[in-house]
Amino acid sequence: MYKAIQAFFKSENDAETAKADLNKIKANNIRVDHLPESDRTLLLTPLAYSGNNTSGMGAGGGIVAAFTKNNEGKGVTGDNKSRDYTIECEVAEDDYQEALKIIMENDGHMDKKMLEK
Repeated sequence: MYKAIQAFFKSENDAETAKADLNKIKANNIRVDHLPESDRTLLLTPLAYSGNNTSGMGAGGGIVAAFTKNNEGKGVTGDNKSRDYTIECEVAEDDYQEALKIIMENDGHMDKKMLEK
């Protein structure tokens, strides 16, 4: 079974580097695209490791959305730069965590709603 991924990047170079890395795992239909300016706003969140296992393997470890607000309700990422490039693809379920790691390592952000599916 495959899972859909859509990630957003600041530059075409970041997106192309992530695409090259995604080609090394079981990913289909990898597309890099430039987004035109639009009025639609997504709540994008960076990715971070969860649990005590940084490899993303095994119980308690993996990649999930990072905290996006601190106790005062302020964003903790401090990154308000536009992310005008996107990657869309389908990734084999057993490579999903590796795909998220690739996105994270290339400073990609994802729509928080997509991570909650």
